[in-house]
Amino acid sequence: MSAILTKLPSILAFLVGIMSIFAGGMVMRGWKPGYSVLSWLPVYNFVVGLLTLIPAYLLWVNSRYALTASIVIFSLHAIVLVLLFTAFRNTAAFQSVGAMTFRVVTWIVILALLWFRR
Repeated sequence: MSAILTKLPSILAFLVGIMSIFAGGMVMRGWKPGYSVLSWLPVYNFVVGLLTLIPAYLLWVNSRYALTASIVIFSLHAIVLVLLFTAFRNTAAFQSVGAMTFRVVTWIVILALLWFRR
């Protein structure tokens, strides 16, 4: 059981990163999701999805930098979510806000697991 709790944050980070890479990459390659997409958001999703693989790996190997990297990725998503709720509230699609909310909640779970693991 303890091995699962040790690796779960890494697995969650990896999955949310891969999902972001896939979603951002599909839109950047021309896929039309059927709703209005902010031009910068797929690029953000793709790039931060790639960057998410760093804390996923650091979490897997239990690096001392894992918490810092996780907080950075969580903070990026939280800032973008606040921007979507404020500056882009009339232009951001519901699905974009929902996806970013999912990422923020997932990172809260990851950080909570790290906290409980200590």
